[in-house]
Amino acid sequence: MNSAFKTLLILFTVLLLVTPTLKAGEPDRVAELIEQAHKHDNMYTLGPEASQQKALSLYRSALADDPDKKQRLHILYRMAQLNGSAYQLEKGEKPDFQKAIQLYKEIINSYPPDEPLVYKAMSSISSHYTTLKEFEKAIEWSKKALEYDTSKLARQLEAIEKLSETVEQHGDSMTERERHLSAEQIEQVHSLRKALDKIRSYQEIAVDQVAYTAGVIDPTVAIGELGNIAQKYAGTFIADRAAVHIRETTARMTEYMEPSNEEFPIPPGSTLHANISTPIALSQTNKGVLIQSDILPEVTENRHFIEPNTTEIPQNEKYVSMNPRAPPGNYLLKCIIGAAGLIIFSLVVIIIIKKGNFF
Repeated sequence: MNSAFKTLLILFTVLLLVTPTLKAGEPDRVAELIEQAHKHDNMYTLGPEASQQKALSLYRSALADDPDKKQRLHILYRMAQLNGSAYQLEKGEKPDFQKAIQLYKEIINSYPPDEPLVYKAMSSISSHYTTLKEFEKAIEWSKKALEYDTSKLARQLEAIEKLSETVEQHGDSMTERERHLSAEQIEQVHSLRKALDKIRSYQEIAVDQVAYTAGVIDPTVAIGELGNIAQKYAGTFIADRAAVHIRETTARMTEYMEPSNEEFPIPPGSTLHANISTPIALSQTNKGVLIQSDILPEVTENRHFIEPNTTEIPQNEKYVSMNPRAPPGNYLLKCIIGAAGLIIFSLVVIIIIKKGNFF
C-alpha cells in the first residue's frame, strides 16, 4: 500500500513538473487571435480586408481566452478605439461612443495610475463626451487626468538614477550580481522616464481639452476653469499650460469685445473677469497673465464685468446704452442717411428717364 502511494506521489510530482514545460511549448492562442485581429484592424492594415466588426469579434475572443495583463490592456484599448472610430465602417454602421467610453473606463479601473494609457483613455473619454455635446462630463474627465502627481514618479526616477551612479562608481570591483542590478536599473530608468514623458504629454493635452471644451460653452467659463487649474497646480507645468490658455482666451475676448464705435467704451485699465467659483483677478504683464486669488479692494474699483448669457441692464450707465436691446445711435444715423441717399438717387434716375422719353 505504501509502495503504491509512493508511486502515485512520484507520478503526480512528475506531472506537475512536466505540465508547465508542455504548456510553454504550446502556441499562445491569445497572441494568435490578436495577430488575426490585426489583419482586419484598420490601424494595422489598409487593405480591403480591413473590417471593424471582424477585428472586434477576434478581439472579443482573445479577451475571453484569459490574456495576460499586457495583452488585456492592448485588447481593451484597441476595442475602445475601434468602437469610437468612424473610419472604414460598414454601410449603415455608426461609431458606438458609449461602448468606447465603457471600455476606456475598464482600463482606468483595472490598471495603475502610472500606466500612460490610463491618461490616454481619460483623454479619449473627454473627446467622446465633447462629440456627444456633454461638455460638463468632458471637462470633468479632462480634469481627472491632471490629478495624478507626476512628481512622485519623478522622485522615484531620481532615486534610481542616484543608486545607479553609486553602483557604477565601483567600476571593476562590481560583482556579477551588482552588474546585473545595474543593467536592470538602467532599463527601469528608461522605462520610468518614457512613462513620465507620456503622462505629462497627456496631462498637457487634458489642459488643452479643458480650454477648448469650456470655451465651447463660454469663454468666461474657460477662463474660470483654467484659473482654478492654475491655482490648484501652481508651480507645475500644468499651471504654466493653463496660464498660456488664459492669456490666449483673454486676448481673444478683449479683441472681440473691443467696441467699433464710441457707444460702448471700456474704461482704461479694466480687465475681463470670469464668473467662477474661486475669485481670481487677471492682469496682463510683460511676463504674461498674473493670477491673483485674493482680490484687493483697489483692484475691484476699476473692473468691467461681462456676465455671460444675460440680457440684464449693466449697472454702469456711463458707458453703455440704457436699453441693451436698442441699436447704437450712430448705427441709426447711418441707416437714415443711407435711406435718404437711396431716395435721392431714385428721384434723379426717374427725372433722367422722363427727360429721355420727352426728347
